[in-house]
Amino acid sequence: MDKIGKLVYLKDRGTMNDLLSNTDGYNLGTGCIVRNYMNPNIISIPLDVGYQIQVGYVKRNDIFLPEEILVYIDLLSEALEKSKPKSL
Repeated sequence: MDKIGKLVYLKDRGTMNDLLSNTDGYNLGTGCIVRNYMNPNIISIPLDVGYQIQVGYVKRNDIFLPEEILVYIDLLSEALEKSKPKSL
């Protein structure tokens, strides 16, 4: 197994995209790639581990989400479904 040469923590997607586009680095995450937004050289390769990552949100039981947030959650769900990594 190869050793990791350098570990970098990033806090924004733009910097991550630039780093992935211009180095031989990699990122572990959902595997969802937004078409026409990310560099086409960035690809998603599913891990062969037998389970899937789950994406969700956390909220208090006594708080009702505003309509705008519910719409956002629906749009996010659609985007995640459309951008799921395809099996190789």
